Amino acid sequence: MRILLAEDDRIIADGLCRSLRKGGYAVDCAYTGIDADTALMTNVYDLVILDLGLPRCPA
Repeated sequence: MRILLAEDDRIIADGLCRSLRKGGYAVDCAYTGIDADTALMTNVYDLVILDLGLPRCPA
């Protein structure tokens, strides 16, 4: 299963990505809305874990 994790808090994102990868999942991490949009346009994902407050651009 391929997962996109879109989360701007790098500590949370890195911990989740590590845990999911240890569980055998292929995980891509996006830290901004633009990164998430790019990933979604260039890859196919089975699941997207989305921070609803994700900024479009870095702060």
